[in-house]
Amino acid sequence: MHTVPWNDYKCMPTLDDSSSARLKHIIDQPHAPIFKNQSGHHLQHEELEELSRFTIDEATREASAAFDENTWIALFLRNCFNNVPFYKHYDKSVQRFEDYPTIDRSDLSTRITDFVPDDLPLDRIIAYETSGTTGHSLTIPSHPIVAARYSAYHKKSLLWNHVDTREFESEVAIVLAGYQEKCFTYASVSPYLNNKGLLKLNFHPDDWFSPNDREQYLDINKPDLISGDPISLSELSKIPFNHQPKAILSTSMTLLNATRRHFETRYQCPVLDIYSLNEAGPIGCSIPGKTGFRLLQSRLYVEILDVTGKPVATGERGEIALTGGFNDYLPLLRYRTGDYGRLILEDGHWFIKDLEGRPPVQFKTCSGVWLNNVDVTHMLQRYPLSQFSLHQDKQEKMIITLPSATFSQHIKELLEVKFGQKVEVKVLEKVSSDKKVIQYTSDLRNTF
Repeated sequence: MHTVPWNDYKCMPTLDDSSSARLKHIIDQPHAPIFKNQSGHHLQHEELEELSRFTIDEATREASAAFDENTWIALFLRNCFNNVPFYKHYDKSVQRFEDYPTIDRSDLSTRITDFVPDDLPLDRIIAYETSGTTGHSLTIPSHPIVAARYSAYHKKSLLWNHVDTREFESEVAIVLAGYQEKCFTYASVSPYLNNKGLLKLNFHPDDWFSPNDREQYLDINKPDLISGDPISLSELSKIPFNHQPKAILSTSMTLLNATRRHFETRYQCPVLDIYSLNEAGPIGCSIPGKTGFRLLQSRLYVEILDVTGKPVATGERGEIALTGGFNDYLPLLRYRTGDYGRLILEDGHWFIKDLEGRPPVQFKTCSGVWLNNVDVTHMLQRYPLSQFSLHQDKQEKMIITLPSATFSQHIKELLEVKFGQKVEVKVLEKVSSDKKVIQYTSDLRNTF
């Protein structure tokens, strides 16, 4: 039997009387949702002190995509070769970093225990499952202190967007917003956000006693931050609450420019686009006045690779590969993410530009010209789409699936002009953020 959340010292070892009373108030309100689960930070006092030092240190460090500026890599490689079963068989005589083999999601999927270093304690290890669009589900090894380190990079992202979490005043620091038929929901407090409330909420009406409770609850509790994916944030924007958060964090899925502008207008606050992976945490974030994602982690080396695994020249497009990271229980060495983009040095900072979360797909026009999926993304930036997919079948027919019919005619006409052929439009029967959709697919292959 679970203890009541406001007395849950197992999930929240550092819970004090004021935090307990705050949590009880958040849960006991008349308009509160149906909280189905319990969760917490699981951090001891000494780990909170370690997290504070980590956050302060990382806030001042710059991330670099120049290999010779990442002096920590030599020690990282030594630890991998000595302590990580998967890497112990690697050839230690390799002279050039780019000559080490690459790994991908299939390696993690089939041999995840081999990536956990031998010298780390396992008594408090966390294992959670994640699914993607590649067909390989993953079990990610982690630890409470690793999970808490996410906050360091969220704070760093917010500061770069002129939002300081030290100035937060609400009793609820952050709401993690979902929109799913089934969703893990809970109420907790965050010691790294001044012991204010941290809520995982599902804004699907089925998780509330009354649909109208959703706007009432948000307006009463006034969360400083709201985080979600473009789907959940789009659904949330339809709920008529009046509260204006300090910032919105959009993660997990592509955020089109028009969707961002819609959120900025609706929520009246900065909207941060965070490029993040379960395997590596936050990698980059959007910056006012810039395009792309500024690299966040000072100990995460980002490469752009061609199909053979060799680095491409700066500015060229290829697959994003990662080395290092803050998850000590999952050290990554040249991990091919399945995401594609370009690395650009701009104003002294490294950015990932033209990010696409899948391998490049080409579509054939009626005149025989092949267009890259990036071209389609650029075309659709003007529309506030939370989710979409485009497919070309063997007969060269184009089918686009949209979350609603609102802009369907405009998008249909735009694509028909570009491709010179009829485009079929389908509308999703239901929108949910519990499963990612592959945006671009084709049954055709460019054989030039």
